Amino acid sequence: MGHQTLPGFRDFYPEQMSVRRQIEATWHAASCAAGFREVDGPTLESLDLFTQKSGDEIVGQLYAFEDKGNRQVALRPEMTPTLARMIAARAGGLAKPIKWYSVQRFFRYERPQRGRTREFFQWNVDVVGAAEPAADIDAIAVAVDGLRRLGLDAKDLVVRINDRRFVHELLAGLEVAPDQEIEVLGCIDKLERNSKASERLAHMLGADRAREISGWCENLPLDRAPSLGELLEIADEYGLRGYLQPDFRIVRGLAYYTGPVWEIFARGKTLRSVAGGGRYDNLIATLGGPDLPALGFAMGDAVLTELLEERGLLPEGAAGIDAYVIPVVPEMLAPARDVARRLREAGAQVDLPYGAVKPRRGLKDADRAGARHAVLIGPDEWAERSVRIRDLGTGDERLVSVDELASPDLL
Repeated sequence: MGHQTLPGFRDFYPEQMSVRRQIEATWHAASCAAGFREVDGPTLESLDLFTQKSGDEIVGQLYAFEDKGNRQVALRPEMTPTLARMIAARAGGLAKPIKWYSVQRFFRYERPQRGRTREFFQWNVDVVGAAEPAADIDAIAVAVDGLRRLGLDAKDLVVRINDRRFVHELLAGLEVAPDQEIEVLGCIDKLERNSKASERLAHMLGADRAREISGWCENLPLDRAPSLGELLEIADEYGLRGYLQPDFRIVRGLAYYTGPVWEIFARGKTLRSVAGGGRYDNLIATLGGPDLPALGFAMGDAVLTELLEERGLLPEGAAGIDAYVIPVVPEMLAPARDVARRLREAGAQVDLPYGAVKPRRGLKDADRAGARHAVLIGPDEWAERSVRIRDLGTGDERLVSVDELASPDLL
């Protein structure tokens, strides 16, 4: 009986792995371009690190268990608690603002669906120790830059942005009780995708107050939100204004957000949000770290890969190699291995057969490997310490001495 992957987990064959690595390379490039430094932490953490942030109810969404040391542990579902723990450990010696990013593997025990898996790869970008609104826009700029590098632009994406302080002010004006606010925010967050959310909102607040909130969702009163206006001005200076759209429905229903919140959506709403983030000025202190303002975002690989495929922008699959070395006769196997070694030491990506093959089979293997060149080792050429290099795209050949194989620009 054959074995299959577990629900919500994925195999990455060479073609899929190449796509994932190219997306990850883009994330790394966008982060480094904006001055962020890469960090990482353990895949396994104490369970209480996550329950302290999200409450005991999160345990049902985690891969949590007791380890052999009788410790309650969990595979990490996100990076923020680990980030807070790391900052707390060295807070006094870290220059502010702290600009960190990571590209790592995470786990959540949720129902698998389109764009959502139980094991996923995620780009996290965080700024700690900066209260200025420009830091929020800088994070958005990094996210947008990462997507632009993959071919997506303002015609494909919209950054829908709101401010939790503004939301709190308007809800207080409606006399929404503090103990109701989190549930109200959860309803607002679901208004677009769950028809029962509006019914629940009306049940909690009454028809009139629910109708007023719905009105703000349709037309956000920007004149009453100076903090959002300032963010839009800064976004214009970053060249991002065409991406940003104020939207009262963006509240990021989690309790720890304290200021600007935003999500990046594919225009047309064919998918869930591509990325989301916001300011969480109290969270690091809550998790045992210093009292520092903070903000960040996360972007997962699953939804992004689907969006790129939908828009015809998916990076090409497994990349080819520079050269495939072919011994023309069995006696040339040893020289072929020597040539392959020399080319690899020069920095080329090179493959060769393990045993003797006929030249025609060798050329087929070169084509299957996606080689750009074939390096043919024949007795006559080898007697003169030379090899033939064939461009497999054009068919052109040239004779090259063994001494030239050390050149990094040969292929």
